[in-house]
Amino acid sequence: MNKSIILRTAAALSISAALLCGGASCGMKDLINIPITTYTVEHTDVENYISVSGTVEGSNIVKVTSDLTAKVKTLNVGVGDAVKAGDILCEFDSSDYQEQYDKLKDTADTSKERLDSAHEKNQKALQDAKNQKTDLLRKAQRAIDNAVSARETAYSKYDKLGKEVDECYEEYEACDDNAEAAILYKQYLAAQEQYEAFGDTLSSYDEAVQSARDAYNDTAKSADDAIEMAQEAINDEKFNKDTTVQDQLDKLKESIDKCVVKAPKDGVITSLSIAEGSFPTTEALMTIEDTTELRINVSINEADILSVKEGQKAVITTTATGDEEFTGKVERVVNIMSGQKMNAYTGEMNGGGYSAEIVIDKGADKLLIGMTAKAKIILDQKENVLAVPYDSIKQNDDGTFSVFIAEKNGDKGYKAKEVKVEKGMETNYLTEIITGDLNDGDIVLTDVVANAVVDGGDVTIAEPYTDPDEAEKGE
Repeated sequence: MNKSIILRTAAALSISAALLCGGASCGMKDLINIPITTYTVEHTDVENYISVSGTVEGSNIVKVTSDLTAKVKTLNVGVGDAVKAGDILCEFDSSDYQEQYDKLKDTADTSKERLDSAHEKNQKALQDAKNQKTDLLRKAQRAIDNAVSARETAYSKYDKLGKEVDECYEEYEACDDNAEAAILYKQYLAAQEQYEAFGDTLSSYDEAVQSARDAYNDTAKSADDAIEMAQEAINDEKFNKDTTVQDQLDKLKESIDKCVVKAPKDGVITSLSIAEGSFPTTEALMTIEDTTELRINVSINEADILSVKEGQKAVITTTATGDEEFTGKVERVVNIMSGQKMNAYTGEMNGGGYSAEIVIDKGADKLLIGMTAKAKIILDQKENVLAVPYDSIKQNDDGTFSVFIAEKNGDKGYKAKEVKVEKGMETNYLTEIITGDLNDGDIVLTDVVANAVVDGGDVTIAEPYTDPDEAEKGE
């Protein structure tokens, strides 16, 4: 039997009970006629569930916002329109922003030209300082080279004079002729005097080399100082720039770009708070919802929240689709008490509490965003089991359970027969029967406790038993 017929209308017969009231105080048996409904036993699916409700929404809701204070020039969409990412939804009048931008841009361009001219001069001064350094150092290096060369020549000459002194002295020592020796000795003394005199001048050559090197270092330092000053002039340019103007230009450009509002993603326009030719009254212009995956946000009673788990199956119906059922599953459970929440479609605030999100399975094409939906979250389920209404089961004094079957009693109608049973899963209306002499087609009496049904008592067929869920669907 299909699970949608959990509590089907019982195949019942009209009976009225003729029960005997016995006891010490009666003294006699009186016939009491009490209408008793019945339920025809059959294998069925049973389930425990909680009923919830909510509004069908898209799986991803995006609010399109704007902080502009401009008039809506064109509006290209309406509620219910499908859009693609990048589609132009609306355009604001950008003329005021553009006018401000153009005026400020002219001022900024003039300032930039002035700064560019100063920058070129500073760059030229830097390059001139670098070139001058190269020229001056080249000259200073030549002076060093000349001084070193002159010093080397002087020392070479000094060495040569020393050798000449030695040669004169050797000739003097080797001469045996006194007259000639006297002449050689005078030549020796003259050479010696010239040698010593020239030796006194060598320090000046050393000093000339050192002076040339000092001059080179001084030139390098002076040139570096000139380069540093030129570079500092360039570095100081950034402090001369008016960044405020550029910041204003950037903000105006951003506002101009924002005047064209594009869809951030695919979806359907589900709410619209602007009109063409008017100024927005709120930052939220419209809402886009993704319809490829639908969901329902539902509130959960405190008594039920611990029973709801992610992954549980849900069966969804709506007024618009009648008895047609759609399936889904619990994807998220918010087991923290929260305040009021805004309905994504209507914008209304609903009482908070615990909540869950049900994602509807693919293929629910008939469901539309904004529909009010009822859902059953299946907490437990068993298929193809024997089950009877809970009020047809009586608990005995020894803790066991019984049901009463209406059996044919010849021409006198029916007689109640007690059958011991063992209960299984209990639902809102039906209870699973695990064991007991109970079979498909047996007619079970309901509300047996209130009707004081006893084993062997005569009963007569009355009104049919109707499943409350089935009756609700028929309304």
